[in-house]
Amino acid sequence: MSTAFYQKLGFTVDSRTATADTDIHMLLFDGQFCGMLYRNTQLENWLPSLTGKPIGFTGMFYLEVQNFQAMLDTCAAVTAILRGPSADHTGTREFYIADPDGYIIGINDAASRRNSDLVGDYTT
Repeated sequence: MSTAFYQKLGFTVDSRTATADTDIHMLLFDGQFCGMLYRNTQLENWLPSLTGKPIGFTGMFYLEVQNFQAMLDTCAAVTAILRGPSADHTGTREFYIADPDGYIIGINDAASRRNSDLVGDYTT
């Protein structure tokens, strides 16, 4: 399980709901829920139609952070930076890492996104 990896990156892993049968861990960043971690066998128990299907995901997860440099420093101390830091075509600063299961996470700078060509898009 990737819980220790995410904790090293500054995420909170809330395991209060985890049991032997449902080993589900809530993943929070800056106090906000952002995902769940659990074993594939337990996902198959919960959604039997997935039994025996290979794990896979085409795409990336994105996380917007308020302190971009601090997150970059934390990630660089824990894992390899796969790409970046750089600015995308909209002016948003970003970098990419992989978790121990191979899922790619794009880390975006909240301040540069607010000042980017995306103002009004994908924002609240």
